[in-house]
Amino acid sequence: MDNLDDRVQRLEQAQRDLQDAMIVHAHLEKAAAERIRDHSQFIARHEEFLTRHELMMQEFDGKLNALIDIVMRREGGLEGRG
Repeated sequence: MDNLDDRVQRLEQAQRDLQDAMIVHAHLEKAAAERIRDHSQFIARHEEFLTRHELMMQEFDGKLNALIDIVMRREGGLEGRG
């Protein structure tokens, strides 16, 4: 009978170990999900910044090109230089 009691105790311990492992796994999954959420929010903010930055650079390029065109016309264009 002692052999049966030993087996039951080992099975009960194995069950407790599995339950503990599942709790740890659940906590790790929760932490990973939070990191993934935070990272996706960071990426969304970063993409929004890049989009705004690209629009600002396009606007700046347009203004700079217009200014270059004005100066070039004032000085006779590329042909007038030389």
